[in-house]
Amino acid sequence: MKNDVNIGVIGIGSIAETSHIPNLKAAVGVRLAAVADVDLDRAREISQKYEVPQFFTTAEEMFEKSQLDAVMICTPNGTHIPIAMKAADKRIHVFMEKPIGTDLKEVEKYLRFAKDKNVLTMVGMPHRFRRDAQILKAYASKGTFGNVYYVKAKLFRRRGTPKGWFTNKALAGGGALMDIGVHVLDLAWWLIGKPEARSITGKTVTGLGNYETNYVSSWESSNKQLNSARVFDVDDFGAAWIRFRNGVVLSLETAWAVNGEQDEGIEIEIFGDKGGAVLSPLSIFSEEEGLLSKHHPVFEKNEPFKDEIGHFIHCIRTGSSPLIDGEDGYEVLKLLMGIYESSNLGKEICFN
Repeated sequence: MKNDVNIGVIGIGSIAETSHIPNLKAAVGVRLAAVADVDLDRAREISQKYEVPQFFTTAEEMFEKSQLDAVMICTPNGTHIPIAMKAADKRIHVFMEKPIGTDLKEVEKYLRFAKDKNVLTMVGMPHRFRRDAQILKAYASKGTFGNVYYVKAKLFRRRGTPKGWFTNKALAGGGALMDIGVHVLDLAWWLIGKPEARSITGKTVTGLGNYETNYVSSWESSNKQLNSARVFDVDDFGAAWIRFRNGVVLSLETAWAVNGEQDEGIEIEIFGDKGGAVLSPLSIFSEEEGLLSKHHPVFEKNEPFKDEIGHFIHCIRTGSSPLIDGEDGYEVLKLLMGIYESSNLGKEICFN
């Protein structure tokens, strides 16, 4: 592809304005051709602010009236796949924010359709592009840790429940597990080689709900129309014990709000019979010449969102498979749905 890559953005919420749009505008050989949002005033405002040629209120209108090579879908979780289906029908490549969707059968149908249409699909998982995570992945891939048998992955916020559509199950498909747990789970699963799950024991809880804590702030959706009634029917805490067929066990804990310490970021620990690691700060544990060893790789941090979007553009230009393709997105959603199912049933669930 020699000409500029023409990209549209659908759903101009906070994440789109702070991450996707600035990085698209700064990318070489990329033209942000159109934006769309159900809020016409918001779409017009963003179009004028960032000098985007076209703005719309629906994906259908955008796909009919704008010549696009790709689209970035930043809408509520439950709308990802319906919009992606329409894009694929026009042979427009798809980047969608995590999670890939909220219904496994719907995702399966889309992935088959996208393959038939030769449409590339990428799911937004920026933590895979973190410099520390990629260094840790390189250590794991070359067998530094030997036989990995246990992984701990955790992210707790003390009072960090987002406001807006995130707490409405009809729009989000779930709560903390679908919002931040998806990042924690995906990163840990990727670091250990994306093994196949054998069984899951999970528990999700609406613990603190719509708390009224004074003098704290949290992320808020830019769209004030969605969930204006402040519906809260999702989990704000989730934990799981996932057994994989290769013998690895993953312990997952995630929360929007807890009465306990807050994590500064995703916490991941890997334990193997030859070594181990902690993600943050990146530390490698081993035994050398009969002596215990711990070292900290030295590196400059990068901009994960910038690199993630650059990777998507590269895949469009070259036809190469994304680091997080639709199949990865599906497998992560399958694990998330397994956690919810186990919690609802009150017992371990097994995969055939």
